[in-house]
Amino acid sequence: MMTNQELLLEIAQRVQEAVNAETAAVALAEDEGKVVYYAAAVGKFAEAMQGKRSEAATSGLCGTAFQSSCPVLVAKTEGDERVRQDYVQAWGIKTALAIPLYNNHQLLGALMVLNRMDGSLFDSESEKILVDLANEITPMIAQAVQS
Repeated sequence: MMTNQELLLEIAQRVQEAVNAETAAVALAEDEGKVVYYAAAVGKFAEAMQGKRSEAATSGLCGTAFQSSCPVLVAKTEGDERVRQDYVQAWGIKTALAIPLYNNHQLLGALMVLNRMDGSLFDSESEKILVDLANEITPMIAQAVQS
């Protein structure tokens, strides 16, 4: 039987593979969306992200996705305030995308990807792929969170 953590890591892996991302994370909304919890992450920056919590208002991309209730595509991150510029500089983030996750009109969290393996930028096609994947996996994430 797969644990909730293993399920979330498997989902992060599917997200990473779907858009050829360098790093992918499943972030959960805590305290009614005021806190971002990076529950699972895979790829280059996984170790630095996984298990971390931050205030949604200052967390950058996931917090923006929580607040806007719609996908946040940042093709070029440099100078874009929707992405924390300290991480852009420290981690060399060139492109990023976050998709909020809703279950029964309730914020569950977000999927986030950073950089692509081939160096290309995330675009509207990447966004559509992740939105479709989010629709497919949200029930699994909801079940993992509730149990």
